[in-house]
Amino acid sequence: MNGTMNYYELLGVKQNATEEEIKIAYKEQMKKWHPDINKSDDAVLISAKINEAKEVLLNADKRRDYDEYLSKKTEENYNRYTQRKAYEKQSKTDADNHEEMLTKWQYLKIWLKFANYKPIRKILGVIGVLLESFLCYIIKMLLIFFAFICNMGSYLIRTLFNYLSPIIGLMLVLLVIQIFTNGFEYIMENNMSLLGGTLICVIVYVCSIFLPLVSKLILSPKVFDVLYNKIDINLFKKCVGYKD
Repeated sequence: MNGTMNYYELLGVKQNATEEEIKIAYKEQMKKWHPDINKSDDAVLISAKINEAKEVLLNADKRRDYDEYLSKKTEENYNRYTQRKAYEKQSKTDADNHEEMLTKWQYLKIWLKFANYKPIRKILGVIGVLLESFLCYIIKMLLIFFAFICNMGSYLIRTLFNYLSPIIGLMLVLLVIQIFTNGFEYIMENNMSLLGGTLICVIVYVCSIFLPLVSKLILSPKVFDVLYNKIDINLFKKCVGYKD
């Protein structure tokens, strides 16, 4: 038996167990761990812990305080997961010694173990967390894919322009000559194909310059910070019923 278990785990009961269930569970555990029965080295320590559990859980005031303690520990673990301070008034010295941050899945495991919800609520919570994690994963993949398309598109456009630069240059020269000789209105009326083709080439080339900047913006830390802190964590908090 793990010595780090809480009193409910020691007795093998749920947190909302009745007094009768606790008494029955206590008797069952003592049959296994009483030093007169169990000769292992841990029997004395574990049987003492089981007696402590019984004393606390069968006393209404002590049990209420113990439940608040478990709830507080769960909240502290959540604060570690969200990188929030466990207490509003934390000294500067304590702030320099950051606790190891929990992952979302570690916190979910703790929530499932300690949260005082009905099983159906926990099942719905797990389903919600899985769905929101899948949604955030899809968004991340789409961002990465779109950034890749931007970079690849810019590369292909510039490569194409390197091969077509003589033709494009000739089109620009012809356009400029016709504008100076016949005027812009003449081009608009009689040679729209040359004007349109030239404008399209210019627009496409300008896009090839800005596409890498768009890609860099998409993959910026700020975008992923918004995705993680504004979407992922907020949805996670709603799934597990956490209230600020």
